[in-house]
Amino acid sequence: MDLRDQWNRLLPHAQPLGDDLLARYAELHRHYHDQRHLAEMLATIDELADLADDADTVRLAAWFHDAIYDPQADPGENEEVSAQLAELELAAYGVEADRVAEIGRLIRLTARHDCEPGDANGAVLCDADLRILSLDAERYDEYAVGIRAEYEHIPDRDFARGRMSFLQNLAETPLYATSHGREHWEKAAHANLERELARWAPKAARPISGLIPMIYLGAALGVVIAASVLLGRGLGAAAHWPVAPDESTGFPVWTPIAGTAVAAGLTCAWFRRNRSKLITIPAILFSVVGVVAVGVCWWRWPAAQPGAALSERWPYLMLASVALLIAGALLALARRLRLAPPYAVSPPRALGLGVTVVCASVLAWIMVSAGEPFVQARLETANTVSTTATVPAGVMPVQLDGELAWSREVPATGAIAGTVGGVAELRPDGVVMSDATTGQIRWRYSRADVVDAASNGSRGLLVSSDGRTLAAHLPHGGNHAPSGIELPTYAVLDADTGEVLTEVHTDGTALAVDRNQLLVAEDNYVVAHGVSSPTHWRTRLQCAVTRGVLLADQAVVVDACGGNGAEVRGLDLANGDQKWDVDLGIQFELSAELDPSTWIGELVAVPDTREVSGLVWTSDAGGTLHQWSVDVGEGRMLWTTPVPGTPRPRLGASSCDAQLAATHTTIVLVTCRTSTEPGEPQTYDVSAASPADGTPQWHHLLEVPPRLQNPAFPRDGFGLLPDGRVVTLMPQPNGVCTPVMIGTTGVQPRPIVASPDAAKAAGRDKVTCGKPAVAVAGGRPIFSDGVRLFALN
Repeated sequence: MDLRDQWNRLLPHAQPLGDDLLARYAELHRHYHDQRHLAEMLATIDELADLADDADTVRLAAWFHDAIYDPQADPGENEEVSAQLAELELAAYGVEADRVAEIGRLIRLTARHDCEPGDANGAVLCDADLRILSLDAERYDEYAVGIRAEYEHIPDRDFARGRMSFLQNLAETPLYATSHGREHWEKAAHANLERELARWAPKAARPISGLIPMIYLGAALGVVIAASVLLGRGLGAAAHWPVAPDESTGFPVWTPIAGTAVAAGLTCAWFRRNRSKLITIPAILFSVVGVVAVGVCWWRWPAAQPGAALSERWPYLMLASVALLIAGALLALARRLRLAPPYAVSPPRALGLGVTVVCASVLAWIMVSAGEPFVQARLETANTVSTTATVPAGVMPVQLDGELAWSREVPATGAIAGTVGGVAELRPDGVVMSDATTGQIRWRYSRADVVDAASNGSRGLLVSSDGRTLAAHLPHGGNHAPSGIELPTYAVLDADTGEVLTEVHTDGTALAVDRNQLLVAEDNYVVAHGVSSPTHWRTRLQCAVTRGVLLADQAVVVDACGGNGAEVRGLDLANGDQKWDVDLGIQFELSAELDPSTWIGELVAVPDTREVSGLVWTSDAGGTLHQWSVDVGEGRMLWTTPVPGTPRPRLGASSCDAQLAATHTTIVLVTCRTSTEPGEPQTYDVSAASPADGTPQWHHLLEVPPRLQNPAFPRDGFGLLPDGRVVTLMPQPNGVCTPVMIGTTGVQPRPIVASPDAAKAAGRDKVTCGKPAVAVAGGRPIFSDGVRLFALN
């Protein structure tokens, strides 16, 4: 039965309408949506007639579904106007209103072929419209050629991309709505679609664009591996930190093995199975698990507890969770790009696999490396406590009459140092600043992950020449340090307010600090870390750097070799360039056999001058100590002078750590004169010289009892008052521990005077000389005897 007869059977009284529809399907611009397509649809409807609720209504909808067809129309527009034409014409020919409405609905369904379950008429019409997809290859190819001819106004590449997108959307969903269609036509239709997709892919893709999805795949796989490594670090970290070695479970090697296995499985799914669902499911799974894990880490993140450090566990677990979420997003993006027409052509398998492996390796390395600074930042934030009290710095005059001003027991005592903010005390976990006038704590800075900072002695605290900036050494205690994390080893603080100016990680030794730089020695290198300025430089010198001070525009350092070479150098603070140097090997007969740390001594800058003074030990006459001074403006030696007394022990922490201190008019030296053998009495030289030419001003010998023998005592146990006198704490023959003043008038014990205040009098009676240390703050001498701090008026 030809098309005209079929129409007449449906609506015998509407032959003019049938002729009009046949004329429409014969339009010249139709190369597929023509009378042949209509006849194939009607034949399919006849085949599926038993599955429809009203087969004739479906046939009428088929006659009208492409009655109006313009290839340049917007999506869905042809179906809409065709439905409107059917509703208008059929109503005019007396077709029932309900039937007309159903026909209009069915025609509109063909725009998207999205039939609802139970819509029998719609399922038959949609399956009939898509029947062409499952026909034999020859007919399907004719259909594809016809579609291209209808869209000849579109350039080849644009058409190829649009056609591929359309076919991919069809291929991702079930094509047929009827059970007959799904059973008999689905497989053949998908085969035809894949064949046409392969034909259009080369025209749609850019050159080598197929590598782009593989780059994203490699990135996703790299993040999966990184997430497994970070997970292992989190699970291997102890629940608290620091942790004893027997409490650490160690790194679980199964996590990176599992992550690598998952990455290998995804690679096989991508390159061998070529199933998009095998990529979609892990992408969704990674994203969901990542979101849940981030929420759990956020919820269970431990609250800060004073004195208890946050371990590495939770930062690493949080990072692993975020990485898994990123992996899911990258995997979904790779899968989406692979289906996109511009990237549809796959490169050679070997090339694609190589790109994937390289990208995975690089990104895994980047993620794991970048994770350490993240964990470091979290630990720094969680483990640092800095509090400030409202007590202002004291300004009361100091009378130095020996009366006890205040006394306070302390839980543990390390080095003390005087600053404009008061007296800084190095505690095992940080720094406490006490007011010099009242003894009240003004501020504290502590880190829960610091181990035994007080063991560094006086070298654990550096104070700037103006007393306004303080640098504290914060060690991590050997095996207790977190693996791979660079927590700060120095904190630079405002001495008055306790504000953290910067925190620096370095394996070197800090030499000096001011408001702008922290000067650090790292073997043969001098490094300036910016404090309140971004200045940062690193300069390599000939030998190991041992000492250094900061002036307004220079860093003056001494570098000494294991032989007899030693240079004093002036470095530009702006960039580290050398401005001048003085060879100490020319001035002195240096020892070629000894470690430089035993013959290069302290440096001190004379206030408000351009002069730096230092110490050097030579083996002359069994051991001679020399004092020298250089003009840093001109870069020349000003004077040298030997310090009387032989034989004299070498310098350094293993022998005698001499102290140099300076006022505007005096350079004071405190050093050992005789042997430092345990149990033997010691004699100290305490002397003063003029900064201008080294002329002696006064010189006294101080007998030090055996119980105070300590290489660090000359450095820690003496303080320089603003008037040039030296103060220390010394046991007397009657057993009383008494402050001692040393100056132009000699060595004078200054017993602590009884005070009307009963509490102060009781504090006076408790003073011992167990572990004496002295500092000067606000012109006031402040002492530590190992268990308490106290100050004199």
